[in-house]
Amino acid sequence: MLTATDIHIRDAGKDDAQACGRIFYDAFASIANRHAFPVEPDSPEFTAGFAGMMLSLDGIVCVVAERDGTVVGSAFADVRGPIAGIGPVTVDPAYQDGGTGRHLMEALLDRTRDAVGVRLVQTAYHARSLALYAKLGFAVREPLSVLQGSPLGRSMPGLGVRPARPEDVPDCDALCRRVHGHDRSGELQGAIAAGTARVVERPDRISGYATGFGYGWHAAAESNEDLEALIASAEAFVGLGILVPSRNAALLGWCLDNGLRLVQQSTLMSVGLYNEPQGAWLPSIVY
Repeated sequence: MLTATDIHIRDAGKDDAQACGRIFYDAFASIANRHAFPVEPDSPEFTAGFAGMMLSLDGIVCVVAERDGTVVGSAFADVRGPIAGIGPVTVDPAYQDGGTGRHLMEALLDRTRDAVGVRLVQTAYHARSLALYAKLGFAVREPLSVLQGSPLGRSMPGLGVRPARPEDVPDCDALCRRVHGHDRSGELQGAIAAGTARVVERPDRISGYATGFGYGWHAAAESNEDLEALIASAEAFVGLGILVPSRNAALLGWCLDNGLRLVQQSTLMSVGLYNEPQGAWLPSIVY
């Protein structure tokens, strides 16, 4: 078995994209197949592209684990805001259960020590990862329901949804601060540039926004009604689906009543600053 003394952790570079992408897919596929759940990433091609994109972005930290010069694991963190979001953390199936994941996490926590808080989303059926994160000091904050289904394709009376524009950022940031106590401006600006972000408006104000609809995006809104309008406007729910806080029974029930189906459960965990949200929200796969 691979032991901790066999592992070297280093910062990743763009040349590591192919190895990181392959391990990303293989690790999730191995765990999902073991538990008879759907594989979270779409395909090896998707994970290869994702790894390359992440390694090219400012504000993304990535470390890799090497054994004898071969990359056997990787871990990413988004540090574009005051809260760092960790994920994905993956280890080649041939080298799992030997301490590699813990060393990757410890390296990321060292590199995100300037953040006021660190968060991640854990797949609930993967008990070993839950145990690892708990040992590293992460607390369970929110059970999440992953939902998928056909687009609803409708509007909500009195609420308008449109693409977000750069001039919307201050209002959206202020809304996120009211809900969470901090903003996610870097992610929002990136989503606006990519054309995936939307806002929902009442007659006198922006009352919610979404950076997109699926695993990689988050949303914040004044109320469930605002968030429902955003969800109802989505053309698709990308990847495995959207993550809905399970304790928000009204929103979860509305989604199920409108034909979305429950795919799996996940868990939001954090260390450091955490404010109980005040409003309606959807996390991304990192938080």
